Amino acid sequence: MCVNKTVLRTTIMNIQKWWRISNSISFLFLIMIGGMWIYTDKTGKSTSSDDNSGIHRLRNGEDINQYLSSKEDSIQNKNRVPTGVFIQSLRFNNSTEVNFTGYIWQTYDISYTSQYESLEDVPIGFIFPEAVESGSNVEPKYAYSKIKENKVVIGWYFETTLKQKFEYSKYPFDHKTAWIRIWSNNFEKDELLTPDFSSYKDHEERNEFGLDSDIVLGHWELIETFFGYNDKDYTSNFGIFEDDVQTGYPELYFNIVLKRRFLNSFIIQFLPITIIASLTFATLVMITKDPTKESKFGMNTSGVIGVCSGLFFVVLLSQVQIREQFAGTSIVYIEYFYPLMYLALLGVSVNSYLFALPNDSNNQILDWINQDDNVHPKLLFWPLLLGSATLITALVLLPKENGHFQSEQEQTAVEQQEMIEAVDTRFALNEFRHFFNT
Repeated sequence: MCVNKTVLRTTIMNIQKWWRISNSISFLFLIMIGGMWIYTDKTGKSTSSDDNSGIHRLRNGEDINQYLSSKEDSIQNKNRVPTGVFIQSLRFNNSTEVNFTGYIWQTYDISYTSQYESLEDVPIGFIFPEAVESGSNVEPKYAYSKIKENKVVIGWYFETTLKQKFEYSKYPFDHKTAWIRIWSNNFEKDELLTPDFSSYKDHEERNEFGLDSDIVLGHWELIETFFGYNDKDYTSNFGIFEDDVQTGYPELYFNIVLKRRFLNSFIIQFLPITIIASLTFATLVMITKDPTKESKFGMNTSGVIGVCSGLFFVVLLSQVQIREQFAGTSIVYIEYFYPLMYLALLGVSVNSYLFALPNDSNNQILDWINQDDNVHPKLLFWPLLLGSATLITALVLLPKENGHFQSEQEQTAVEQQEMIEAVDTRFALNEFRHFFNT
């Protein structure tokens, strides 16, 4: 009798030890996932596949002159038209359309505007080549004007929806650059649009300008705004230019860099998946042949499969909702967790069935499953699930983007974050060793 008690006590202690190891490994994976989330959230930039990834950033008039000095004489000698932008609202209609409202103003020589009876008759000096039809679009209309010596400033109010290409592969840790691409309204005019930096106060010292201070961005957080030129190559001369094609022509962009708010996305996307994973594990824990526990839990093979089937449809509906939100785009980061949950639900269902089978032929797999009342699958659930999630996170979030520069502040932030992650990892390893030795 004493021997049986000793064996039972030893078995319980061994199981407790393995549970500590399982929990430690799971905790380590959680720290690694959290570290990669923080790293991506802090250091991410708009992805290189965005259409304006080759933007040449402009900070002042000197940057404009330096940039244009590398262009051919036909571009350098164009009449420069200072153009300013002020955004009052920004909204993502869907994964490829952005709605803007605000003002655009341009400065002209008074000799040009004097040919019109009223300044309101001066033609709108710009177009949005990426504009698409939308029920909320408003044609740019005259808003104000002011004469300054031999110059005239004319402003127009606009509301437009622009078609833009974004990369969502890291959703919900993605950073976006929404932009307004501006053309002159007339190809035949010898004009080149340039940023009107004189209309912005302290624009070189501030990360954001040209935006309403009370602008509502919803799920997004503003990082910075800036003007820039993008060299565009066209395979046409538009029927009016002497060259066969137009190459390297500078187009003016007003760029708005945004970061998705993590907390909102976590509550909407990750929290339901976490709860479903926990319910799946709870179902696995209730699989037992102990008569006392079995009568208390009231769970049998058909019950386990029924619970897993219900959870499967919840996961499926959630994935369909995500796919509809990003229709036409590549698979996003959060979507990789849904197949993982499908495998977890299937694994628990199969485990329940195999655990209920009689082992008359001494099958080694069934012996392994039945040992210590199905303890092995229970021990492996979280390490396997979180280990797979860690691998997915590393493969999707960690690859660095090409074609973007980092400022000194950003490089310092990256180095600091890497140090924090290293400390967290060492802490987790120490905890793991502590549990294992115990």
